[in-house]
Amino acid sequence: MNKKGFLLVEILMGLFLLGIIAITCLPILNIGIDNIRMTKDKMDMLLIAESIIEQIKAFDYSWTDDEYVLDMNLQMLIDMFNDSDTIVIRLPLGNNNQEFDYYCTIYKENNSDDLWELNVEVVPIKESKRIKNVNIKTFVSIPKKDEV
Repeated sequence: MNKKGFLLVEILMGLFLLGIIAITCLPILNIGIDNIRMTKDKMDMLLIAESIIEQIKAFDYSWTDDEYVLDMNLQMLIDMFNDSDTIVIRLPLGNNNQEFDYYCTIYKENNSDDLWELNVEVVPIKESKRIKNVNIKTFVSIPKKDEV
């Protein structure tokens, strides 16, 4: 029996099977990586919305540090909230040269004399068909100025 060329046929068949397996598995891995990236972006958007709400909740007029929400001074934001019953603010304002990945729109309404109703919406700057906006609605007590 002649066994010349038998090893070459085995190697070619092995490479053929390996190629078929790679062709079927690589798109699945690519979809998995895209889903992980999309989940990371969604979590970043949620973190931004929650941190904006927490900054507004924790605001105190006695602070001496300049604290910013994206590119707007937090005290200026609170003063704008105090000046009107209903206001819509879109951040970043666009006058800085910094790059941001998301737009944030804050809708504020006076719910009572002591509460603001805040609706924070975070939208990715780069449009994506699969990533939707993050929208959080909350009620915040109005920060009071300490008058001496």
